[in-house]
Amino acid sequence: VISLAGTAPSSGHEASGTNNKQLMRLMDSLKRLGDENAALLREVEQAEAARAEARAARQEMRRFKQEYTKRFDTVKSMLEKIRKKYEQDGGAPYNPVINSEFLINASASEQLARQEHVIRKLTAELKKEKEDAKKRDIDLKRYENFYREVKAKSQQKAKQRQRQAEARKAS
Repeated sequence: VISLAGTAPSSGHEASGTNNKQLMRLMDSLKRLGDENAALLREVEQAEAARAEARAARQEMRRFKQEYTKRFDTVKSMLEKIRKKYEQDGGAPYNPVINSEFLINASASEQLARQEHVIRKLTAELKKEKEDAKKRDIDLKRYENFYREVKAKSQQKAKQRQRQAEARKAS
């Protein structure tokens, strides 16, 4: 039996001791490889989870963009309709309250009371619409911040993976 050092052992006890040392080193190497493999598998799972999270964020962003575009187009078409109506009236401002048959036929005092009522109603509706618009703006800002965070995390994870890959290549 030849030992790793290249010299013949002087007894059978030394040969089995050397074999035991080699066996222990091999077992340690096997354990290290198993631990590294487990760490790599966890890393791969984390990367897959990050990809799935980014994919879900992109889908949510697409859905939000479609809904936002749809709503924007609706508002745009309504404004265009109002503009065309204004042009059709020869540039005179279109006021459905004043031009309604009901108000034309009503007495002056009734007309003032109804106008005040309509003004209060429209003011309340305008206030409500402004609050709704404010809420939508807040939601939009939250969504944009969420998107920026997800994007930054993804970039950070990509850089970290790249550094780890470079570190592995270097060692």
